[in-house]
Amino acid sequence: MNKESKIKEIWTAYLDKSFSITVPLAAILLAFLVSGIIMLIWGANPLEAYEALFAGAFGSPNAFATTLERTTPLIFTGLAVTLGYRCGFFNVGAEGQLYMGAIAAIWVGIMLPNLTGWILIPLAALASAFMGVLWISIPAFLKAKRGINEVLTTLLMNYIAIQYFEWEIRVDHFKEGVLDYYGNVPEWGFLNYFIGLKDPTQPYPKTPLLTDNTFMPSLKRLMELPFVENLFGNMVWYQEFVKVPAIGRMTLTPVLGLITAGLLFFLLFRTVTGYKARAVGINPAAAKFMGINVPNTLLTTALISGALGGLAGGMEVLGTQHRVIPNFLVSAGFDGIPVALIGGLHPFGALLSAVFFGALRAGSNRMQVVTTIPVAVVYIIQALAILFAIAGTTIDFQAILKKNRLKRAAAKKAALEAAHAGEGEASRV
Repeated sequence: MNKESKIKEIWTAYLDKSFSITVPLAAILLAFLVSGIIMLIWGANPLEAYEALFAGAFGSPNAFATTLERTTPLIFTGLAVTLGYRCGFFNVGAEGQLYMGAIAAIWVGIMLPNLTGWILIPLAALASAFMGVLWISIPAFLKAKRGINEVLTTLLMNYIAIQYFEWEIRVDHFKEGVLDYYGNVPEWGFLNYFIGLKDPTQPYPKTPLLTDNTFMPSLKRLMELPFVENLFGNMVWYQEFVKVPAIGRMTLTPVLGLITAGLLFFLLFRTVTGYKARAVGINPAAAKFMGINVPNTLLTTALISGALGGLAGGMEVLGTQHRVIPNFLVSAGFDGIPVALIGGLHPFGALLSAVFFGALRAGSNRMQVVTTIPVAVVYIIQALAILFAIAGTTIDFQAILKKNRLKRAAAKKAALEAAHAGEGEASRV
């Protein structure tokens, strides 16, 4: 085999195993290309615009920290939609699950402020996941047991969650000896321990700022742990690293998102549960014929999807904002749908897509300031990326690669036969 053939074979093998990354990446690149053409038609310089966009997203430690903050909730909502869709449950309720997860995390932080962080943070995260499970349980049950369309039920649950959230942050949270803003005892009394989340000392609807032990550890905090400092304290790179202020903004939440994507990949493609879920998503009738309990599989997968949606809100509270206000994270749940679609409904594709969305949001303001190109261009790029990603799903790349492999095998066989025939002729002569 010559060098060119070997390179082709390696490249084909790579494409065969990397569609989950290659297709989303190609969709994103095409979206930038077409958007650049639109900018040229407007008379703007797309290279300048993209330079400013990427500088605003990755050009400094502070910009990178902002990108990570914008990316983290999208990772969890994108994974929630990806898992649900893989099982035939189109979860459009991640927005509501996110809000309810945030409420749960805030509630745990307010009610148990004196617990050590190593207990309080996992407890708040578990509470947010549980609230997501609780919020999706009704649509999941109706879909699995009654066959009622989940798009309608999860969408309606979003509005209930958002309105409940708005009510919660407008009811004073009762603390012993603390009066409301007007100097009165809160009207809900003892129930405010469990219902109201509003800071009674503030005139505007916002929850109290959580205590420091509920803050997700930052990279700076981890790097300053005694055993880490003992290991790397004398190294120049460590001393320079801990001096960067933005390191204090980079928390473990993106790392947890990355780990969650890996676990979801393992669940979907390396376990029997994942095989059953994918089988139900592709063809419920065939899955039932194979002996899979379709309702239970659908219900289980939907509940896990809801847990991921709830974690999106919990991670935002614990890792970034540490309190909630009205519209504290607008549309991050709904944005999980295009994140999943651009990602090809694959965990690692959704991860890449979430970074793409987070970078666009982090860098869009700088692009507008530097080049006067409006932030709306970001939404054009997103829409084009979705369009190209969906178009990519209509192409059967596996069939194309298989056809090419068969062609190469046939050509190789013909060449060998011709060589043997030539050797036979030579021997007879």
